[in-house]
Amino acid sequence: MPQTHDQHDTYPANKHMRIFLGEFTGTFLMCFFGIGAVAVTTLFSAMTGPFQVGMVWGLTIAIAIYATRNLSCAHFNPSVSLAMCVGGRLPWRELPLYVTSQCAGAFVAAGALWGLFADSVQASLAKGGLTMSVSSPASSIWCEVFPNTANAAVTPLTAACAEGIGVFILVMVIFSVTEGCNLGRPGNALAPLFIGLTITILICVIGPLTDAGLNPARDLMPRIVGALAGWGSIAISFQDVIVYLVAPLVGGATAALYFTTVVERAHSVAPATSEATGRASLEEPAAREAIQTGTAQTSRAREGES
Repeated sequence: MPQTHDQHDTYPANKHMRIFLGEFTGTFLMCFFGIGAVAVTTLFSAMTGPFQVGMVWGLTIAIAIYATRNLSCAHFNPSVSLAMCVGGRLPWRELPLYVTSQCAGAFVAAGALWGLFADSVQASLAKGGLTMSVSSPASSIWCEVFPNTANAAVTPLTAACAEGIGVFILVMVIFSVTEGCNLGRPGNALAPLFIGLTITILICVIGPLTDAGLNPARDLMPRIVGALAGWGSIAISFQDVIVYLVAPLVGGATAALYFTTVVERAHSVAPATSEATGRASLEEPAAREAIQTGTAQTSRAREGES
């Protein structure tokens, strides 16, 4: 059958550009507003506590997903992209493009924020009699530290576990609110809000320990900007690599394996139950059909990506 030609025929040729634009733009928005919230809190006391900063991060991520998910898969996080590859939702060949795009967006956002707040940073350091040769609250805007509060006692192992567990939870939520096998998931219109709120909650819990990086691109790129700006060797250390880069990647990959090998299979066989009786409801055939439909749609989506 002859194929008709329209604007959609050019999509394969533009796919890489769409992915780059989606991940770059979304990660830029996330880092600009999120790290910007950290900056105004640290320098000007514009916000109080992790909840307010966490809400900015959560709302920003939801907005960024809404703005770009038609272009890419709206990951904005190498840990999430790796998890999608491990879980069979993203072709491995696309992983370098996703990670490169995310890192580019984070780097530009961190650079833009330095341009906006550099004078304020210098004023803050001068007021405290500090220089850029030592760690300070101002340096932590671009170079995350642990512990993030004076009262916390956080070892490198504890910090790595906090980051890894945080990303594990985040990836589990992403799978749970987007996979067709979960009949209890919210609709596609609401899923970004729940993902953003998950980030807010994680920042409230993990933020006081490690500043809740939860994202290798969000952590590494601002560190590079910080090093270029003058913080030099204090911008990154071996411990930072383990805590903020390796641990989130391990947490994301582990969550993908757990969801696809345990949780997804449980969803596919679990009957719909009545809350009143605890017994299989009369709607079980319809529920099971919906589960099978969702699983089939996911399988077709994977085949299309491959």
